[in-house]
Amino acid sequence: LSAGIQDITNAMVEEFKLTDVLRMILETMYRALAFDRVIFCMRDAKTETMIGRFGLGNGVEAHVKSFQSKLKGGTPDLFAVVCNNGTDTMISDATLPRLAQRLPPWYHKGLNASAFLLLPLMIKGAPFGLIYADKKTRGALELDDKELALLRTLRNQAVMAFKQSS
Repeated sequence: LSAGIQDITNAMVEEFKLTDVLRMILETMYRALAFDRVIFCMRDAKTETMIGRFGLGNGVEAHVKSFQSKLKGGTPDLFAVVCNNGTDTMISDATLPRLAQRLPPWYHKGLNASAFLLLPLMIKGAPFGLIYADKKTRGALELDDKELALLRTLRNQAVMAFKQSS
């Protein structure tokens, strides 16, 4: 994780393409912590929906297309709540009934991972992106404080990359 953070920092010192930096961030997470899938999502301003854009992992392309969480209107799912609150969230057992009922139907049909991490990207208190990372096996996601801090650093680098590119 630390090496990836340093590589991304070095890339952002020079002129960079936003998508390249975002892919570096996802790849660092994917490789360093052996996630099964990592997906980067962006808020669609017209529909107020967090939509999957690209990702890494086996068969992730199909899941990227189905990843859609409405941020406003209706009953918010777990992803919308996490994004709207800007709260980093680690779920080690998504099969628990109280959690499973908060996950949208597209999640149960597609990704359906038992453990996942959500890192919302915020600017001025509003969500504009989300990094989703999962492990298919229940209880397989155990991160210590140092790993969580490094993951937050990667997320913060994504926010800085957006600010610098606009």
